[in-house]
Amino acid sequence: MGIYAERLFPWLLDRALGDPRIAARRQALVAQASGEVLEIGFGSGATLPFYDRAKVTRLTVVEPSEGMNRRAAARLAASPVPVRSLPGAGEALGFDAASFDTVVCCLTLCSVADPPRVLAEVRRVLRPGGRFLFLEHVASDDPRRRRWQDRLNPVQRVVAVGCNLNRDSAAMVRAAGFHLPPPVPQIEPAFGALAPLLPIIAGVAVAPTA
Repeated sequence: MGIYAERLFPWLLDRALGDPRIAARRQALVAQASGEVLEIGFGSGATLPFYDRAKVTRLTVVEPSEGMNRRAAARLAASPVPVRSLPGAGEALGFDAASFDTVVCCLTLCSVADPPRVLAEVRRVLRPGGRFLFLEHVASDDPRRRRWQDRLNPVQRVVAVGCNLNRDSAAMVRAAGFHLPPPVPQIEPAFGALAPLLPIIAGVAVAPTA
């Protein structure tokens, strides 16, 4: 994918997401994972310290970027839970149906090539009643900010290697057939200079039982 995408961008992304307030949101989400867990779009492994060894039987992580996988190596070696790392994309998960109790997705749906296909795969590999934990930056619910997101999205996709500013992740999760029990996920402010363009949403979705 090129020097920028595989060498410079992974470093830049770690720096950009290094805010401790973002880490706290990741921790609050990931700490809910239990049983056989899959994380898609694992990136450089920033979520690893937040998995609870007492609750997670085994963690499987999937990441398509070679550069991200290189950066994740040290974190994988120090993982608090048993973990296997596999290259691959969320659009084609190489696992049997109903293989996992929990699937985790942190700041990934913004960048995947085909979100509905990814979510269909997530639903397929989750056991009935399994949970999909997601944390994403999303389209703003403020019309003026949404217009700016739409204007700047072509630039964002180049600079951030396919990342989109204007995806409505919660709506996509519902459209994929997941149930979002109360409390309903709310769009919240992000942090830093670009906060108006990067509102955050976190939620727990439940796979159908039939």
